[in-house]
Amino acid sequence: MITYEEACDIVFSAKKFGICLGLERMEAMLKELGHPEQRLLAMHLAGTNGKGSTLTYLQAIFTEAGFSVGTYTSPAIQRINDKIRFNGEEISDEDFAQLTEQLIPVIGKLKGTNLGAPTEFEILTAMAFQYFATIAKPDIVLVETGLGGRLDSTNVIKPLLSIITSIGHDHMDLLGDTISDVTREKAGIIKQRTPIISGCKQEDAKQVIKERCLEEEADLYQLGEEFLCDQNVETFSFMFQQLKYENLKAGMLGAHQQENASLAIMAVHCLKKIRDFHINDDHIRLGITKAKIANRIEVIKQKPTVIFDGGHNQEGIEALSKTLAHTFHNRRIVVLFCAMKDKDIKAMLRPMTDVASEIVLTSFPYERAMDPDLAYEMYPHEKLKVIHEWDQAYEKIVRNLAVDDVFVITGSFYFLNHMRNHLKF
Repeated sequence: MITYEEACDIVFSAKKFGICLGLERMEAMLKELGHPEQRLLAMHLAGTNGKGSTLTYLQAIFTEAGFSVGTYTSPAIQRINDKIRFNGEEISDEDFAQLTEQLIPVIGKLKGTNLGAPTEFEILTAMAFQYFATIAKPDIVLVETGLGGRLDSTNVIKPLLSIITSIGHDHMDLLGDTISDVTREKAGIIKQRTPIISGCKQEDAKQVIKERCLEEEADLYQLGEEFLCDQNVETFSFMFQQLKYENLKAGMLGAHQQENASLAIMAVHCLKKIRDFHINDDHIRLGITKAKIANRIEVIKQKPTVIFDGGHNQEGIEALSKTLAHTFHNRRIVVLFCAMKDKDIKAMLRPMTDVASEIVLTSFPYERAMDPDLAYEMYPHEKLKVIHEWDQAYEKIVRNLAVDDVFVITGSFYFLNHMRNHLKF
């Protein structure tokens, strides 16, 4: 059998093919593997923000109820294995190598066709489905899209239900110029007569989803319409028809996390109508409270408070800023920021200037990382300063922190993952 290092080389070598939306290669790969995706009980999640958090709430509820859970998420936090997990544990190096070896002839066969070689994401998606179907065999699989929905590699599954968490201004160069265009791509995960849970807020987005559900005869459960999230600062209530949960406490910070938790609760109740999953009220309450995920307003240290947040677009940074303003309104907040250069950096920086005392723009060794000097030129605010090397910026900020200060690192999951790997958080 090939080694884990050799397996990683095979997977990472596919990077040069980049992002290539479409399902033909994915379907061809899965056919060669005997269609492992057809043997899974799955839930499918798409959305600009909130996918990972909603998935984490679902995972925690299922775990509390005693079910085994497989998860396929993006991006990797510290290493490639953690995209594929069973009961919270990442796929082992041995299983990763074994499955990669199974995929070698499939990859070679595709290279010789007009479909061309599969991308890294397609290889990992096929690996995840094969792992869940033949090795881990979980009771339920939670699958997160990588990009968009309609043409995303994960959109070959036939889920029990689907969730669209939110629509925002991200990847618009690939998904479309307007919110309606982006929504049409995300709504591509809606399948015939398959329930859909939506947390979208824009009227244009909601209309697109309603029209798609009518076309597919899919039952729609829209947050704010079919079910409600009544927020009361530290707690919230969930309401659906005659059902009501009061004094719920989300395991993650922010009003947006209460909404993500509500999407998960709605999904669980829909699922119980479809399949015989025994999940009671205590499982839901405990799961929602215990749910935690890395890089989502994650407090990793106290005195001073250090927070990692993967806000990687305008809507994500706005949610972070609102949470900081509410939770740490009387504290000095310092931000270390690096986004990808294709983002609307000015729109991301603007809300942070309302809550932060100082924002340090930096960079790290990654071809898509922003140039901090160009970012400053786009938005030359008095609270902004530039320190080009991330490690120097980090050390300088830490040296000057007082015990009651709040230090926030944000802008991109790739940036956070780079820092975590080097700082061993």
